[in-house]
Amino acid sequence: MHTIMKQSYILVVNGTKVQRPVFVLGAPHSGVPLIARALSLAPGFHVGAGSSGVLNTVYAVARRPSLASEKAPATASLFREAYAEAWQLTPLTCPRCPGPYARVPANTASEPCEHSSRVRRYGDASPDLLYSANALQSAFSDALFVQVIRDGRDVVADMLEDERSLAWLKPSFMKLEHEFPNHFFGLEDEQDLERFTEGSSATKCAMRWRGAVLMSAGLRREIGAERLLTLRYEDVRGGEVRTAEKLREFTGARVSAGELLSDDSGVGSWKERLSRRDHGDVHEVARNELSRLGYL
Repeated sequence: MHTIMKQSYILVVNGTKVQRPVFVLGAPHSGVPLIARALSLAPGFHVGAGSSGVLNTVYAVARRPSLASEKAPATASLFREAYAEAWQLTPLTCPRCPGPYARVPANTASEPCEHSSRVRRYGDASPDLLYSANALQSAFSDALFVQVIRDGRDVVADMLEDERSLAWLKPSFMKLEHEFPNHFFGLEDEQDLERFTEGSSATKCAMRWRGAVLMSAGLRREIGAERLLTLRYEDVRGGEVRTAEKLREFTGARVSAGELLSDDSGVGSWKERLSRRDHGDVHEVARNELSRLGYL
């Protein structure tokens, strides 16, 4: 378990002091974008995702988890600097402005846009942000976390059809430096490394999901219910009103239930999308976690 170093911080973005930022976490393809979108459309909220500066820091920590504990102050500083840039709202970066290809006078392109003054709260839902949760606690001592849990079989089915997810399974990306555990790849020890290296793509994806849910369980123990809300993806479809109420109560954002509607939830789609062999590999790797979470 990591020792979280809580530090006071002052970060001013677009003329507003950042307070109680909200970070949305989850394993790949667990439904994070759906929750993030609903939060981002709440009045006064800006929720970013995928800034290059943030992602560079996220993957540095994800691939070398000890950075969050051994170099906590430096890592926290890196995250604050990354978000100080990522949360800037200019005519070229604001999601409500015309966008990066609009014709904007050079003298105003880097200035706060007309919408920036309306933003009072900030958040982020970048891919794989879950693996930096400990570092984010150090960087933002009053941060709130919303984590999304989804059936690992549906997650693996989506990952197997996603080139970006599969790219992380290539040996060239696995520079682990013998550091265990590594939840990003779902590795608890060197024995897991051998299993990961020799296993099928379904096995590797299942190990990544298993690592994510184990990390999520650890966060629930460390952070506590006052700063961390766990949502079950399967409960959102048909439960949009209750989910919106939970988000409003937890974050203070006026989340609309209508923004949680999804055309296709994909719940249970693994039954048609996973081959018998792939399902067997997933079950072998993650049956304990699937059972603990009520999916078996």
